[in-house]
Amino acid sequence: MRLSSRMTATGTLVLALPLALASLSPVFAQSSQTKPEDTYTRLEISGSGSVKAAPNQLVARFRAESRAKTAAAAQQAVNAQVHQALEQAGKTNDIKAAVLQYSVSETLQDKAPSSWTAGQELTFTATDGTALLPLTGQLQGEGLMLEDLSWSLSPENQKALMLEAGKKAVEDLKKQAETLAAPLGLHVVRFTNISVSNGAFPRPVLMMAAMASARGGADSAPPPPSSTAEEQTVQARATATVLLAP
Repeated sequence: MRLSSRMTATGTLVLALPLALASLSPVFAQSSQTKPEDTYTRLEISGSGSVKAAPNQLVARFRAESRAKTAAAAQQAVNAQVHQALEQAGKTNDIKAAVLQYSVSETLQDKAPSSWTAGQELTFTATDGTALLPLTGQLQGEGLMLEDLSWSLSPENQKALMLEAGKKAVEDLKKQAETLAAPLGLHVVRFTNISVSNGAFPRPVLMMAAMASARGGADSAPPPPSSTAEEQTVQARATATVLLAP
């Protein structure tokens, strides 16, 4: 390393340090405070979280079906059934209707005329059973087949609950890391490689149609199906690598 000097007019000697040495000083100070990750103790852990909530939508899935000697006759009967069902559902604002798959097929029989079967699926969704259950019973009485009646969480509600369950899973990670580090005489520096995944979606709760009351008279209208909104559980899992140090 070379030093240069010069004499000022007042006789003071001034030394000029190399610029490279001055610029290296901050870098050296910073690197001396940084600890490489390979010197930490690594801990692999997993956690879980869950949230319970009541379902907020009831779904009734129907199938309208008709069999006739001609395809036209079978389809006309199905169209009439679906049209009437939609009209009845439209009288209540809380019920949302969806008309789904339509199918037509021919059945061939030995030594007998062929027949045609037409069918269409439709669903009715409501936030509770106050209006949907009576409509369901009415449509059953008019010949529509009730394929299932189920309570579930709406997509919006399910998304919010998944976030809450994920938050609890991360909190579980933190608690585990601090608990396991203490007996080792270590402390948590930070978390790396964190992953949060949703658990299995809660299955819709299927309900069977209620049987007619034995005390009802022969001419009394049969009761509509019954359904109970049972609490459902939303789950999430989290994994992480924890860096520990003394």
